[in-house]
Amino acid sequence: MADFAQQYGPYAVVAGGAQGIGAAYAQYIAARGVNLVLLDNAGDALEQFSAALRKQHSVKCIAIELDLGSENLLQVLSNAVGSLEVGLLVYNAGLADVGPFFKKETGLDFELKKIAVNVSGVFLLTHYFAKRMLARRRGGIVLMSSGAGLIGSPYYAHYSATKAYNIALGQALWAEFKPYNVDVLAVAAGMTLSTASAGFEHIEDRSQFQTPEALVEEAMQALGKQPLLVAGEQHRKNHELSRQLPPEQLIELMAQHAIENFLQQAPEQALDGD
Repeated sequence: MADFAQQYGPYAVVAGGAQGIGAAYAQYIAARGVNLVLLDNAGDALEQFSAALRKQHSVKCIAIELDLGSENLLQVLSNAVGSLEVGLLVYNAGLADVGPFFKKETGLDFELKKIAVNVSGVFLLTHYFAKRMLARRRGGIVLMSSGAGLIGSPYYAHYSATKAYNIALGQALWAEFKPYNVDVLAVAAGMTLSTASAGFEHIEDRSQFQTPEALVEEAMQALGKQPLLVAGEQHRKNHELSRQLPPEQLIELMAQHAIENFLQQAPEQALDGD
């Protein structure tokens, strides 16, 4: 615990830290004596969770109600964290959906918001905190991605592209920051039993679902040892098997998987209107 706090303390920032995987990260970090700054737009749930962490682990926990896709993200963040010494950043926030590239349900504004949260927010927070970590020559950054970011994923096309950014950025910075004693890890999560999987109750086989706590334990053990973690034993096995297939065959299989598990039938592109 002392080593963890020495490398990644005295404060950690968890973006998207009020529920699901982000909350599991917050619990793990607080249990090791590191103070927290939680960024989320979860309303009362954010403050309630922060209060519970303070009571349970006797750490400081600052709750910041924040839209990670807002244009004034850095200004709000800078005003809130001030001169706090942040030794760990976990970027867990993200917008996701499934369906054809042109959807009736969502418009262009939602897709642009997806870029703001999944890409711009990742870059801005990483840039803001990493500069200070490198100057201190210690710290850590965890960028949460998805198995969908490992290869172009039909019916998750835009989401998949944003998550590929997280993987590429994390892998590159792992090498760039290593001489400065700043650990960087990109995590490609598989299906996880969290709030994000609430719409997948129809999937009867839960053997491939990982708990948030198991994912976080795996990620934190990998931090400082490797640039990319494909989380979950079954997810890793599937990924290794998939790498033996020609890309076109793999992409077609992923399209079929999305249709069978989440869409029920091949959707049509909504080409009318904006």
